[in-house]
Amino acid sequence: MGLEFRLETYDPQRVNLEHELRKLPEFLNIENNGNLNLTIDGKEIAVTVCVDDGFVYVVQHVTCRETDAILGLLIRKILTLNDHVVVSDFDL
Repeated sequence: MGLEFRLETYDPQRVNLEHELRKLPEFLNIENNGNLNLTIDGKEIAVTVCVDDGFVYVVQHVTCRETDAILGLLIRKILTLNDHVVVSDFDL
């Protein structure tokens, strides 16, 4: 299924990642069960992001520089409003 990560921080809701992701040109207007999907080619889903009570889950369906950059943007955005983020591999 790709690479799966769990980003842990104090308050992921305060960061409002959903709003930030919707501003990216890669955002696809496909939301399933609270998941936000992003694409790099306009057709296939490359990254899925899900924010819940204490974690942000990121699935890179395609592993490439662009999806690595999206993961980096998420981490940087979290760090703008929280003083830590723990990134770990995760099996959904």
